[in-house]
Amino acid sequence: MVIRAKGHQRARCSQTMEFLTFIGLMAGLITTSSFVPQIIKGYRTGSMGDVSLTMPLLLMIGLTLWLIYGIYLRDLPIVLWNGVAIGLNCMIVLLKIRYGIKKEIKMGA
Repeated sequence: MVIRAKGHQRARCSQTMEFLTFIGLMAGLITTSSFVPQIIKGYRTGSMGDVSLTMPLLLMIGLTLWLIYGIYLRDLPIVLWNGVAIGLNCMIVLLKIRYGIKKEIKMGA
């Protein structure tokens, strides 16, 4: 015997999923935006000396795995925010490399 959800139960389930998607989107927005101040500071000061290169590289590996997982689940918040976070971490790595090279050139000159 198959028991089917009634119309109001399906609507309630749909509302719950929409709410959970909203929660996921907000959580991703807040956590992913935490990278932005470091990028702005590094760009403005021209220095990334206090930033480890290992941390964002390891984080990008984890974020890539989360992205693959989110794609597999077709979960918008996971895909969206891990993709954005990968991009922001790439910026941190590029700034670290760029300003690290400038520092080495200045020290060598």
